[in-house]
Amino acid sequence: MLFAYFFYFSSFIASIINPFWGLVGLIVSILIRFQDRFPAIASIKPFSLLFLGMIIGCIVNRDKLAQHHWKQDHLLLYMLGVSIFGLIILNPGDLIFETWQFISSLAFYYFATRIMQTPKQFIILFAVMSCCIVFMGYEAIKSVAADPETSPFIDPRNGRWQGLGYYQNANEFGQLMITTLPFLFAALIMKNNLIIKSIAVAFILLLVFVVGKTESRTVMVLLGMMIILTIALRGSGNIIKKGLIAGTIGVVLLFGLSFAPGPIQDRLQTVLDTGSDKSFQGRTRAWDQGFQMVSWYPVTGIGKGQWGNYHGLMPHNSYVQILAELGPIGIFLFFWILRLSFNEFKPFFVDTGSDPPEQTNQLIKKTKTHPIWGTTDDINTQSVPDDIIEMESISPETKTVVIAVAAVMLGWVVYIFLGNQAYAVWTYFYLGLCGAIRNLLPKPVIRSTDSN
Repeated sequence: MLFAYFFYFSSFIASIINPFWGLVGLIVSILIRFQDRFPAIASIKPFSLLFLGMIIGCIVNRDKLAQHHWKQDHLLLYMLGVSIFGLIILNPGDLIFETWQFISSLAFYYFATRIMQTPKQFIILFAVMSCCIVFMGYEAIKSVAADPETSPFIDPRNGRWQGLGYYQNANEFGQLMITTLPFLFAALIMKNNLIIKSIAVAFILLLVFVVGKTESRTVMVLLGMMIILTIALRGSGNIIKKGLIAGTIGVVLLFGLSFAPGPIQDRLQTVLDTGSDKSFQGRTRAWDQGFQMVSWYPVTGIGKGQWGNYHGLMPHNSYVQILAELGPIGIFLFFWILRLSFNEFKPFFVDTGSDPPEQTNQLIKKTKTHPIWGTTDDINTQSVPDDIIEMESISPETKTVVIAVAAVMLGWVVYIFLGNQAYAVWTYFYLGLCGAIRNLLPKPVIRSTDSN
């Protein structure tokens, strides 16, 4: 427990000195959650402590933060405004608590977009996250091996593996296990160091093993999607060629499932038998209830965090939850934010006809529009009308990082279709990572035509 206290206070100081390391500490604290292992630590309110440190650090180091203007910033504030408006009208007693919870999550979007500015920072952050998640997986393996009858990592109702505290759910624990897999795949590609490759392989095998033990159908499907997307995006060529690659990989994965252990195959086969799947039927009943809720309050929704007052079960669909609680305006804003977030990846996957973007420099006249920088007015070249703007090339390392973030984000938006993550920290952190991709874009170099 002394280590946990040391961790929190050192992370607080680090946040003020260097917000990046403060963000790493904050993410680690959310993953490991020492308070779930040592309840006494809750007395120092660890999340609030590190959150305060991050705010102070961002203010002190504001000149070192990214200065882009994201449209998502405004849309997220509009979502917050819709939430506040609905609560004031319908549930003013929950206004302070629910608004604080939402602001806490939205702050992670701000931290990610402003702080994450280099491929190295992405690699470090996800390397640390991988170590934490692997530790949690190993913790489960060790506990079950020691005493499977009393292990807290086994759900006594169905025998599926689960985590502790916040992750005391097989689906949540399984999703956690695949969170950093795209970056571990990236480590196999980027690094020539045999030791790093060996560690990445060991981590991947451990995490996939734990995923199998959770028996989460959603997570198993997402794992396959992540593998397909990662390999397809790394290939060159147009969208048709990438689609063929993805389809081929999908067929190979389906063939590989024929060699999976029997329980896993049986579990996956139930995906096709929705008529007798009580779990799926319970979810659809919850979704139907959500649509009824928004019909009762079509302007405001029922109010953020009020789902439990109208339905005995969880929504099991983040999109339905937002629709029911924030109304049509809230879900429209959320989908708009998702669209803009995925648009951040487009410049890195612009089809050049054959070679991937990193193999060519792009030259544009000042008066033209570029797919990355928009109009060249954005880079202040009005004073040099005869110059040509030469774009720096996208490095293989940068593109590999971008692909990994894309795979993580796609997996998450599919996962929350069946999960209760409408206002979770992770949702807005991943939205922030998508926004931060803009910070990795190549910089323009002004090259005078007189030098040619």
